[in-house]
Amino acid sequence: MRHDLPGLTALKTLAGALVISVLFGCFSSVSAASPELGVWINHTGRGAVEIRPCAEQGPASRNLCGYIVWLKDPANKRGDPLTDGYNPDPTKRNRSICGLPVLGSLQRVSDGGWDNGWVYDPEQGASFDAAIKLANRDRLVLTGYKGIKLFSKSFTWKRAPDDLPRCDGVQQDARKKASAKTQEAKALPALKVPRPVPAVRPKPIEQSKALD
Repeated sequence: MRHDLPGLTALKTLAGALVISVLFGCFSSVSAASPELGVWINHTGRGAVEIRPCAEQGPASRNLCGYIVWLKDPANKRGDPLTDGYNPDPTKRNRSICGLPVLGSLQRVSDGGWDNGWVYDPEQGASFDAAIKLANRDRLVLTGYKGIKLFSKSFTWKRAPDDLPRCDGVQQDARKKASAKTQEAKALPALKVPRPVPAVRPKPIEQSKALD
């Protein structure tokens, strides 16, 4: 019976552990450099979705989710903020469209894209299976389907500009804080620099007085 040398066995064990460690590290969380992350204007041009990890840590941090962060028309004809009025669940129909989760549970797949997730269309109040994949750095293809992709439908989203105003208050809060700091700085009384005091040299003592 053949036996591997102890040193060779240890080397194989170490190599296997390193491979497992690397693989686990690759899939343990979404890299901050993943090109799918960011804000994307959807195919209608009326909304934008921010794609980000579903959680900061834990199993959900390995998946991608998407939330509406910009609306071309954030209010209805009466001037009221848009809500999830077509949702089949009556308890959710008062949810604001701004900040609404519309993508979820997307998992990295072997072809480099993300699949096995879901997409929610608030204009229909319907959910579908979903997959996303980059066409290029600034184009993302969303595919919606039901169970199998035989009757799927795909849409192309484009990357939003960095200065796109958000409806979820993230940029607004940052601007308010910056403005508050500016106003606070303006409110502080200006410091007055004291005028320099000229040096006074002592008068020379007369010799006659010095002798007294």
